[in-house]
Amino acid sequence: MATSTKNKVGRPSSYTQELADEIIELIRNGYSEREICRKRGMPSLKTLWNWKDQHPEFLRQSVRARADSAMIFDDLRMKEVTKLKRLAENRLDLGLELPRTYIEAKKIIIQEFARSAALRDDSKFGDRKQVALTGADGGAVKVETKQEYDLSKLSVSQLEALEAILHDSDTSKPSGDTTVESS
Repeated sequence: MATSTKNKVGRPSSYTQELADEIIELIRNGYSEREICRKRGMPSLKTLWNWKDQHPEFLRQSVRARADSAMIFDDLRMKEVTKLKRLAENRLDLGLELPRTYIEAKKIIIQEFARSAALRDDSKFGDRKQVALTGADGGAVKVETKQEYDLSKLSVSQLEALEAILHDSDTSKPSGDTTVESS
């Protein structure tokens, strides 16, 4: 029986600092991890994720590079806004209308750049708001529990009086009103 030797097919999975630095720079320049992993000589997406698990510094750098790349997309968004504003002003000066379809298309592009920036750095470019709950002077919130009452020590007449008070606290009628309406 002849044994065949297979050549290993696939992308490199050997982590090197040089390759890690190249990936970080591509992330910083706005490339997504999926785009990077489709490039020749780059690891698969699964390998990239494994590297993040195995190399905490690589993970930290990729997170920072991703946040840095958010500014690229915010800059692109602002360029589109500026171009649209100038075009609208020029056409207005000439007494011309700006086609609605053009405005809608530009609006989609602007929103997509904003979304891309938010996906990369939600803390600066996202719509989500954070709410912090603090106690007095910014300290911890003080939690108090309600005091429970031991009713077992009350007499029957005291329990009946308490029951009358509780039933009388119905806000739909004035306190103490015991008259019954007849039809």
